[in-house]
Amino acid sequence: MSKVQKKKISQFGKTITGKTPSSTCPEDFGSKYMFITPSDSFSNKFIDKSERYLSEIGKDKLSSKLLPPKSILITCIGSAMGKVSLNRFNCITNQQINSIDVNDDYDPDYLYYIFKHNYELLRNASTGSTAVPILNKTDFDGLELLVHENIEDQQKIASILSTLDAKIELNNKINAELEAMAKTLYDYWFVQFDFPDENGKPYKSSGGEMIWSNELKRDLPKGWEVKKLKDIFAFEKGIEPGSSEYLDSSISENCIKFFRVGDIEGESSVYVDSSNKKYVIVEERDVIVTFDGSVGKLGFGLKGAFSGGLRKIYDKSKKIDNSLVYFIFKDERIIATIHKYATGSILLHASSAIDHLTIPFKENIYLQFQKIVKPIFDQMVKNKQENQKLAELRDFLLPMLMNGQIVVE
Repeated sequence: MSKVQKKKISQFGKTITGKTPSSTCPEDFGSKYMFITPSDSFSNKFIDKSERYLSEIGKDKLSSKLLPPKSILITCIGSAMGKVSLNRFNCITNQQINSIDVNDDYDPDYLYYIFKHNYELLRNASTGSTAVPILNKTDFDGLELLVHENIEDQQKIASILSTLDAKIELNNKINAELEAMAKTLYDYWFVQFDFPDENGKPYKSSGGEMIWSNELKRDLPKGWEVKKLKDIFAFEKGIEPGSSEYLDSSISENCIKFFRVGDIEGESSVYVDSSNKKYVIVEERDVIVTFDGSVGKLGFGLKGAFSGGLRKIYDKSKKIDNSLVYFIFKDERIIATIHKYATGSILLHASSAIDHLTIPFKENIYLQFQKIVKPIFDQMVKNKQENQKLAELRDFLLPMLMNGQIVVE
């Protein structure tokens, strides 16, 4: 194995700090080029989608900020500080992300793992107020990291870790396909109202009687009612203890993962004391929804405590399974209502939306649908559990590979 030496980040390639198009130019936004911000998910090795996209016009205006494939994207502000991903395709980021167009002396996959290995160093290098820590381009470029000099050794290390991440990515793709299949069926039953009638035929398409609902401003199947979700489900709010109570899992025995709004995908680097009974606990089949910050996002497969920006949603009577809860909250109308009632200029708060969340409801039809989606959801949870074990193995090997405790022949 080659020696490791300290190198400044500026030696890895060209650092590019992103930029946000002007809000006065709506034509800059479109559907062609990902426009990545810290609110997008950095939980996987590759970022494959973003909340917003740029048009060809927007891309041309910011051509100096265009990132080639396999650039290293590092978030450099706020609670998302230090998160890292790679891009598969040309993209642009906002100014809160520093990216590296890697030169030929370094393997991009290897550098990705180097930055994951140095997560705490990046977070501790920030400046500015404690409320909003910032790592600017100059300070970012000046940071020194221990790296292997020989690119072949870099590639060997990256190959081992990438194999684990490739399996994680495959499980994520399987889950995406399972979710899309179940979501299509949900829309067929509860948006188009073509659930099976007593003869097994699609209700509305077969001439099932529909009654106008003044509350929802649409036709509903005869015999259905409008239900407020708060009358069916509990919305249990988490607790945010503050960073002073965060623990280092490597030195703390009694600790559990702590999930914040940005950790909704399941990648949390924060831990809290498991013996403290004040925390609200989430289990792997539980469904949680963000009601602060980036509102309306769903998570499952998490195990630990969670912050006040999240709500655990479940049926107290236990008649409605979490699998059904998940797909109800995947309904675009529910998500749109959460966004509609979100308030705040900097940080959004959407707890007031809970009073306005309604669905057309017929219990026996929903329970019939539940029998179909429960095994689908259970497989999705199982895949998430496998991913967590793979990620733990990856994170166990990462420091030993980087420090030379494990040598790749």
